[in-house]
Amino acid sequence: MKFRYKVLFTNLILLSLGLGLVGYLMIHKNFELAKQTQLKNAIVQNNLVQSSVEYELLQLLNSASDNSVSQNADNSETSNNNTDNTGAKKSGVTASSITAQLPQIGGRVSSSVRSRDSFFYIYFDGEKVYTDDKSDAGISDTLFKNLTTGNKNYVIKEESQKHYIYVTSQSVIDEKNLWIVSKCDASEAYTLLDEQIKYFRLIIIVILIAESAAMYFISRYMTKPLEKLNHVSEEIAQGDYATRVNVKSHDEIGLLAQKFNIMAQAVSDHVDELNDMVHRREQFVADFTHEIKTPMTSIIGYADTMRSLELPREEQMMALGYIFSEGKRLESMSQKLFELIYLRRHDIEKARVHMADLCAEVVKVVEPAYENRHLTIETEIEDAVLTVNRELLVTALVNMMDNARKASEEGQQVEVTGKFVDNMACNIRKDKTDIGEAESADDRKCMRAYEICIIDHGIGMTKEQAAKICDEFYMADKSRARKEGGAGIGMSLVAIILEHHNAVLSVESEPGCGTTMRILLPW
Repeated sequence: MKFRYKVLFTNLILLSLGLGLVGYLMIHKNFELAKQTQLKNAIVQNNLVQSSVEYELLQLLNSASDNSVSQNADNSETSNNNTDNTGAKKSGVTASSITAQLPQIGGRVSSSVRSRDSFFYIYFDGEKVYTDDKSDAGISDTLFKNLTTGNKNYVIKEESQKHYIYVTSQSVIDEKNLWIVSKCDASEAYTLLDEQIKYFRLIIIVILIAESAAMYFISRYMTKPLEKLNHVSEEIAQGDYATRVNVKSHDEIGLLAQKFNIMAQAVSDHVDELNDMVHRREQFVADFTHEIKTPMTSIIGYADTMRSLELPREEQMMALGYIFSEGKRLESMSQKLFELIYLRRHDIEKARVHMADLCAEVVKVVEPAYENRHLTIETEIEDAVLTVNRELLVTALVNMMDNARKASEEGQQVEVTGKFVDNMACNIRKDKTDIGEAESADDRKCMRAYEICIIDHGIGMTKEQAAKICDEFYMADKSRARKEGGAGIGMSLVAIILEHHNAVLSVESEPGCGTTMRILLPW
């Protein structure tokens, strides 16, 4: 089930329960108030009938009495006090005569005080002596239980699809109980209850229908961003990592959409990184295979020639020279590959080193090769003590000096400088593809660094070539590099070494104008 339908049904259930509870309480309260009103009316009616019957009995006693005015006064007082039995005896009226007169009294009272839909019963000494109720329904015994003079009992009964209130009062005449039972129609309260229930059902149905329509559109509007998230997630699952969620709300869903976009961007970057890594590995395997194949072809070809033909001494020495140089190139390649793999998987140890001594060692290592090419080295090194790995940093600088030698023509000069620089230290970025890119203002911060520059005035290279020099087996001029014994791994090794030193390498070069390689080591 969709989330919007869950929201819709939940709201409908809660609204139905709320409205039902409120409606029940209100209808029940109104019904109780109406019933209490009907009960009060029934009690008033009973009091009226009781007073009328007692008045008629008093008239009967007065007409039958021959006593004095004072005795009449006493009888009147006795009648007002529920016509006690002493007054009845003195007046000469017996219980049998009262029983005989009560139906007539009931008839006169019924014609004078009875209202529509109300009836009454007269019981004397436990027997019914009068009623104006034609239905003459049975009276419940509960009406007479625990009944005392001055108190009233009542009960509500349903008769012929109507509800009636029975109210009972008691008087005592000649030591016998006179019960007046009034019967009043209370159907109005129950009719009002039924009408309110029907009206409430109609209202609640209308409200639920209107609320359902409103909540459907509201929930659809509120869950629309979630549907977008779901749709975008499906597209990303199918491989479209460039898709993003366009949700501009400022609530929790908008925040979720922002986090989702951040996550999608991270996934996209990671996938791009993995694809780039796979591409690099494939390219590495292809380049490695090619680089191995070239010298092996030469070695096998010259060896086969020497094995199958009788060559003059001079040609034999030339063939052996090719075999030796190609073998040395394979040895150099394998050694650098081993160092490259090792450095990618292991950390390095560092110690405090004087940079002047380190640069002097580098110059000493490359000096014989430079002399063979009639190249000169100009150094200007400011001494500093940095925490580095001496052997690895020497290896990196030797590779860079070797590249400068290969790019230079005979008789040219290569310059090596080392100095402190202020306000020019780049934030360290481990992405070696930054090589050849201009540094932005955000990449710089106010700190001190040690800068080593290797400047040659050789053939140079384009910006595109400069950006790729740290790729494995990449050579800007393959024929020249192979002629010089290069394998295209040296600068990759340099990049890994500098990365371990948290250093930054930048390359500035122009074709025909030379190349400047700059290393910034944090101090």
